[in-house]
Amino acid sequence: MPNSLSVQLNRDRLHDIRTVARFEVTESFAVLLENGDAPVHVHLHLDDELSRVASIPANNHYVDAGTTRQVNVEIADGPRPVEGRLKIVTGHGAETAYVVVSVVEPEEREDAVAVDERLARPQRDPDDDAEFELPGLRLGENAPVVALGLLALGVAISTAVLADSAVVLFGVLAVVGSVAAAGYLLVR
Repeated sequence: MPNSLSVQLNRDRLHDIRTVARFEVTESFAVLLENGDAPVHVHLHLDDELSRVASIPANNHYVDAGTTRQVNVEIADGPRPVEGRLKIVTGHGAETAYVVVSVVEPEEREDAVAVDERLARPQRDPDDDAEFELPGLRLGENAPVVALGLLALGVAISTAVLADSAVVLFGVLAVVGSVAAAGYLLVR
């Protein structure tokens, strides 16, 4: 599969566009704007389907007479196959050409290694479950948070016992509510 799409400009007449009707790729590719004898402005546009997996850094390009300009089309990871149209416009709309671009999965290579899907899932050893665990809560990972919550509860309760005030009682209730909410979020 070629990794560049050749587009010939100004060959037979001013603003003339010559290219293939269909182009198939598996990865990023270059559009080679090969200009003839007159400078030209070229606008490149990807339709909605093709834009799902492809992008062009800039749409408008100036190509001087007798030169070739390379424009890279980046293909990102995404669903395959995707088929869309690349629109090529010269002379501010004087001429328009379309190329149907098909982005397909790369073919399997002979040197490729087959990977079993089961390797994507983490393997668990039953002996590793020795650590205390509630659904959604792993004590080993959250031990500092649990310890800090218990410390806050202890300080709040001892302060409530030592000080006989409505403001202190309100503060203790706020701490108890906060610790309860944090515990719920850890278990959830």
